[in-house]
Amino acid sequence: MERRSSFVSLKNIGKRYGQGPWVLDDLSCEIDQGEFVSLIGPSGCGKSTLLKLIASLSPPSKGEIEIEGSPSEMAREHMAFIFQEATLLPWLNVWRNIEVPLRLKGLPQEERNQVSQKLLKLIRLEHVREHYPRQLSGGMKMRVSLARALALSPHILLMDEPFGALDEMTRNHLNEELLALREVEGWTAFFVTHSVAEAVFLSSRVLILGVGVAGVHEDIAINLPYPRSAETRESEQYQLLVREVSRKLRAVESL
Repeated sequence: MERRSSFVSLKNIGKRYGQGPWVLDDLSCEIDQGEFVSLIGPSGCGKSTLLKLIASLSPPSKGEIEIEGSPSEMAREHMAFIFQEATLLPWLNVWRNIEVPLRLKGLPQEERNQVSQKLLKLIRLEHVREHYPRQLSGGMKMRVSLARALALSPHILLMDEPFGALDEMTRNHLNEELLALREVEGWTAFFVTHSVAEAVFLSSRVLILGVGVAGVHEDIAINLPYPRSAETRESEQYQLLVREVSRKLRAVESL
């Protein structure tokens, strides 16, 4: 039987800036719809760069990126990007920050209200809808940033260490909320993190990149059932996977 085409296809991707060294080189990978893929590896291995290439924020120096069989730039409107900082507009309250992409798209007020209300309920921040960013905790800001990204119902969600600056308890809680939202929204995710434990908890696959290492060094399936919860972190299978991924990451870092 002929294999169906992948949702996201990366074919011999390479990226360099000017005549500098290759940040990424000869990277190929096939991602199916609905997968949650985490990218880990030492600093400088090209994790964030790869997200920007998929999002068409920067062109590859060589190779091709296809979304559902078409060039990635044609699918840009179906993607959302969440950066390390929440990047909320300080002069707008929570409600207005969420509806920014809807305003830019020109949706009428009634439709914007419906979408914002739905997302506020999903992220459980209805009680602070009139608050401004300065009045929110770091975790709340990231939840608003996530809601804003989901406002246009993206097919692909790209996240560059969105929880990296948060304490462990808040990060763990937001990981659980992120997966709960994914169950409802159904997007495909690419997630950059330096935390092996976070990558294993969230992902269906973990890709390990290395500095000066061509392609994907390790492609590890995370065979933990969804939905995942705090109890998942206590399971022997989860802990074994964290140790396995950590060992493989150390091997890459020693190259």
